[in-house]
Amino acid sequence: MDRIVFANEMGGGWGHLLPLRAIANEFIQYGCNVSLLCRDYDKAVSAFGDRGVAIEQSPAYKISKTGFSLNYAQNLWGNGYCNNETLGAHFQWWTDRFRSLQPDFVLADYAPTALLSAMSLDIPRGAIGTGFTLPPMTTPLPFLHPWLDSPVKELFDIEERVLATIRRHVPSLSSVAGIFEGAERFLLALPELDHFEVRLSEKYIGPVFGLASYPELAWPEGSGPRVFIYLSAANRCLGGLLNHLRRIGVPAYGHIRDLPESDRKSLESPTLHLSGSLVNLDRAAAGCDIAVTQGGFHTSARMLLSGARLLICPEQLEQTLFAYQLQKRGLCEFVSFFSEADKVKEKFDAVVTSAELGKNASAFAAKYAGYDSSQTVKEIVQTCLNVA
Repeated sequence: MDRIVFANEMGGGWGHLLPLRAIANEFIQYGCNVSLLCRDYDKAVSAFGDRGVAIEQSPAYKISKTGFSLNYAQNLWGNGYCNNETLGAHFQWWTDRFRSLQPDFVLADYAPTALLSAMSLDIPRGAIGTGFTLPPMTTPLPFLHPWLDSPVKELFDIEERVLATIRRHVPSLSSVAGIFEGAERFLLALPELDHFEVRLSEKYIGPVFGLASYPELAWPEGSGPRVFIYLSAANRCLGGLLNHLRRIGVPAYGHIRDLPESDRKSLESPTLHLSGSLVNLDRAAAGCDIAVTQGGFHTSARMLLSGARLLICPEQLEQTLFAYQLQKRGLCEFVSFFSEADKVKEKFDAVVTSAELGKNASAFAAKYAGYDSSQTVKEIVQTCLNVA
């Protein structure tokens, strides 16, 4: 029986855990013993349920960001690599756990320290992720703000700073991108969904969507295109968007994360319904004409694969970069951080009326019609087992 260890060290949200759950199910079908070491134990227990996966809390870095990161290397720095003592302690923790568990394969999702520890022990390993968490392996790593001029000197400076810190624990590392050396890289995206420019030297295997049993949704009455909304209560565009949707009377349905129940009721109208729990995204994608998201990769990808027109209201850098690239490719509109939040009304109206956006969304959906993420899961598992 192969022993497989999943590692998740950074990042939050269901977008990390649900794909791992789908992959774990496939490993279990092959009789593998699966363990998960992750930063969010409670959420992992909720996601994995009684699937027989041993779940353990991994150490979490104290985030010390003071602004937007320039690239992946500086993202690591802000996520905890700035503290050499903490990095050393985490590196030792992962090393000790791998020595104890004796995995045949380590599969990492945004877990660079776990990859470094597996490298030091010469354990077969792989990494899954979107374009953001599996950046192109360049030196320096690519700039995360393509709408600005690239600060080449600063990118090399942060590369040297982060590399010097990592080399105290893995002296052989030649670059920050070298974290991924020797690892199978599973880029869970499609070329049009990359956070960076399309890569010619790396294979896109497509997103993995986790299956979930959420309540069915019932669209309210209204006139015009059906609108699905998935935002957080803290999103700066939320108030303006909901006011606009209520005013124009289009049928709208959605879920607002972290929204108190009393507020949810007060925001609803005959044409606007908000679910108090997560909704069936497959049903939402199949039934909507327009989707408004915060730029979460998996939700946005589902909507685009269904042919929906997409409006993104990003809340952080990863989502902003994703929205920027999608807009360049003609697949979304988005509300930039450089514009007022009230701009969401104008952007929404542009999504409704843009024939070009509708044409591009339909063409994207047609190109990938029949895409089945379960086949992507099978490819990942087969590759890992062949290497283990």
